[in-house]
Amino acid sequence: MDDKVLNNTMFIKIKIYMIFTLFIIFNFGCDNRRDALGAENEIRVICSEIDRESIKEYLSLIFIDTLFTPEPEPYFYLKFSNPETYSDLKSQSQVIVAAISRNIGNTGYQLVKKILPEEQFSDMEKTNPVILAKDVNANKQLFMVINAHSKNQLMSTVEKNRNNFRKYFNEHFIERQSRYTLESHRNNKLEDSLKLEYGWNFKIPWGWERIKNKPDSNFVWIGKEMPFQWIGIGWEEGNILIDELYVGDYMWNWPRENYQSIQLHNYKFKLDKTNYRKSYAWRAQGVWETIDLKESKGGPFKSYMFYDELNNRTFHINYLIHHPGKDKSIFMRQMDMIIKTFKIY
Repeated sequence: MDDKVLNNTMFIKIKIYMIFTLFIIFNFGCDNRRDALGAENEIRVICSEIDRESIKEYLSLIFIDTLFTPEPEPYFYLKFSNPETYSDLKSQSQVIVAAISRNIGNTGYQLVKKILPEEQFSDMEKTNPVILAKDVNANKQLFMVINAHSKNQLMSTVEKNRNNFRKYFNEHFIERQSRYTLESHRNNKLEDSLKLEYGWNFKIPWGWERIKNKPDSNFVWIGKEMPFQWIGIGWEEGNILIDELYVGDYMWNWPRENYQSIQLHNYKFKLDKTNYRKSYAWRAQGVWETIDLKESKGGPFKSYMFYDELNNRTFHINYLIHHPGKDKSIFMRQMDMIIKTFKIY
């Protein structure tokens, strides 16, 4: 066997062994675990003061997703605690236990040594110093251990780990939120009405209602209050995804033409190509504002524009929020989950 192939195979086996070992150690005899606690957008980081700045720097390079509202708002908040709090926090939804300094007086270092078996502890110092497992101390939990012999070793893994860790944490958020947002207490009456009238619908949580619909203009507007969350759906016959300039102008002018009371702002406006429910699409995101300055409102928005070949229609789905002075990212991510259940019959 080629040496390179052999090395890659051994690395994969070691990585699987590390994650599997961690999982077994924490779950042996724990059949009656409760669901994890805490907010889905909070990550509990347990480490000593001596390592805090380095761990914060590393995690800030991993969890880079930010919503501009227009103020920057992270998708995940890092909440730091000392190792002495581990017993109280180990059942949180997202937990990271970390240590870098090999000083015997480092309580974070002592905690990591206690958590990991000796062989696994030694392996991490030589290979990848970060491992991730699910359902360790509670159901529906993500549990990460950082055990690096130096800051340089840890920082060298940023590019290798970033996309996978972001993927796991985002999927974890969706899985936990779906239980409350999409699976229970839905407005089935509105869902059925949209399906009957327009031949499409999506999963709509309880408390949402139809604000306005203009069949002649191919526009439907639904939403809720506390906080104000709006979703607008529009469509055109044929494929109008002509080019980037046309699509950008269409998405830019769409809110003013349909909501009529709001417009987009050029601050942090971004237009790019993406996938929407496995279809090629354009995505716009940024900040909106009211046209009437006497009643000034605003907040973040996101839009998707894609072509449905079966029905020869181009759809535009826009969602936005107004929630001044309070967290918005969790509600924006909930709406992203809602609109991605969009189904055409």
